[in-house]
Amino acid sequence: MARLEESKISGPGDGKVMYIPPMEHWGTRFFAAVFRSIGYDARGLTEDASTLALGLKNTGGGECVPCPSTTGSLLAAMERDQVDPKRVIFFMPTACGPCRFGQYAKLDRMIFERKGWDGIQIMSPSAENAYEGIDIGARLKLYHAMVVSDIMRKLTHRTRPYEMDKGSVDFTVENYTKDMEAAFSNGDLDEVGRLVEAVSRELAVLPKYRAPRPLIGVVGEIYVRSDPFLNNDVCRRIEELGGEAWLAPMGEWLFYTSHLQTLLAKEQRPGLGGLFRRFRTWLETKFFFNRVEHHYYELAADVLHDRHEHPIQDVIAEGEKFLPWQFEGEAVLTLGRAALFVKRDGAKAIVNASPMFCMPGTVTTSIFPALEKELKAPIICNFYDGSGNPNQSLVPVMHYLSEPYRAEQAREKREYESHTSRRMTRKLNKRVLASGGDS
Repeated sequence: MARLEESKISGPGDGKVMYIPPMEHWGTRFFAAVFRSIGYDARGLTEDASTLALGLKNTGGGECVPCPSTTGSLLAAMERDQVDPKRVIFFMPTACGPCRFGQYAKLDRMIFERKGWDGIQIMSPSAENAYEGIDIGARLKLYHAMVVSDIMRKLTHRTRPYEMDKGSVDFTVENYTKDMEAAFSNGDLDEVGRLVEAVSRELAVLPKYRAPRPLIGVVGEIYVRSDPFLNNDVCRRIEELGGEAWLAPMGEWLFYTSHLQTLLAKEQRPGLGGLFRRFRTWLETKFFFNRVEHHYYELAADVLHDRHEHPIQDVIAEGEKFLPWQFEGEAVLTLGRAALFVKRDGAKAIVNASPMFCMPGTVTTSIFPALEKELKAPIICNFYDGSGNPNQSLVPVMHYLSEPYRAEQAREKREYESHTSRRMTRKLNKRVLASGGDS
C-alpha cells in the first residue's frame, strides 16, 4: 500500500514545482526532466558551501551529511524562488531499516512546519516496496533515467583519465547531456537511446593516451559516493593521482531492493502469496530492468564493452561471506561489490566513501581489514562531513599503485606534446608562406 506522501501526488503533476535533491550530476538532471514530461515544473537543486551551511543551521548536527545538504539546498531554493509552498513538492525517497536516511522526510517536515511552510508536500517513495508508490509510468521512465545517468558517468570515468586534449571529455559529455535532458522532457526514449550511442561513438574516437592506469573501485553509501560535492570529487581526485575510477552504480540499489522483495517473500510468506510475489519480481527484473540495462550497455559498447556490472545475486553472495542478507542495507552491497571489483574486474584498490556517523559505513570499515587481507589489495575508508580534505588519504596509496605506469605515461605524453608542437609549427609556416612572408 502506498504511504500517505505517495498517494497524494502520484499521477500528473498539474504544473506543481518539484525539487530534486542534488545527489548525482546526471541523475538529478534526468530525473527532473522525466518529471517535467508528466506535467511537473521539476527543478534540480544545486549545492555549495553556503547551502550546506544553511542545512547545518537548520538540522541538529548529528545527522549524516546528505541530510543537511539536501535540506539546505531546498531551503535556499525556496528563499530564492519565492514559490508558494502549496505548489511545492520535495522529492525525497526513503529507506527502511535503522539507517537515519529513513527519517530525512520526517525531519524535513518538522523544519518546514517551523518555517510556516505547511503546504509543502514530500514525495517519499520507499525502498521497502522497491519504490512502487511512484506512478507506474513515471517509475518506468525514472528507471531509464537512472540507467542512462549510470552510463554517462561510466563513459566519463572510462575516457577522461586518458584524454589527450584536457577537457574534451567533459565538453563532449555535457553537450550530449543537455540533449538527453530535452529528450527525457519530451518523453522520447528512442532519442535518448540514439544519443547514448552517439556520445559513446564520439568519445571512442577522441585522441587518447594508451598507457594503462591502475583501476580503483569506489563503493560506499550511495548518496555520498555519487555526489562529487560531498565526496570532494573523489573520482576526479583518483584520476589526478594517476588512476581510473569505477564507481558502483545507482542502479545497484534498485536491483537490490527488488531482489530483497524476493528474499523476504521466500522467508516470510511461504504460501501462494509469497510465490506470486517472487514470480512477479522475477518477471519485472528479467523482462524490464535487465532488458533496459542491457539495451543501453549495448548502445554504449564502443566504450563500455568491458565495464558491465555483475548480477545483484553475485554481489550479495560475496557480501554474505561477512554479513547475512537479513542485515538489510548498503553494507552487504559495499562488501560484495568491493570483492568483485578486485576478483573479477582487476581493480588494484578500493575506496569506501561514507558520510560521517554512517551506520553501514562504520560496519563495513570494521570488516574491511579482513577482506583486505583476502583480496591482497588496499582498501581506503573515507568519511565525509563537508569539511577538511579526506581524499588526502589517497595520495600515498595512489603514488604506490601508479608508480609502475608512470614512465610509460610520461613517454607517451612527451611524444604527443612533441607531435603537437611540430603540427603547430607546420601550420604557422603555412600561414607565413600564404601571407608572402609577412608576419
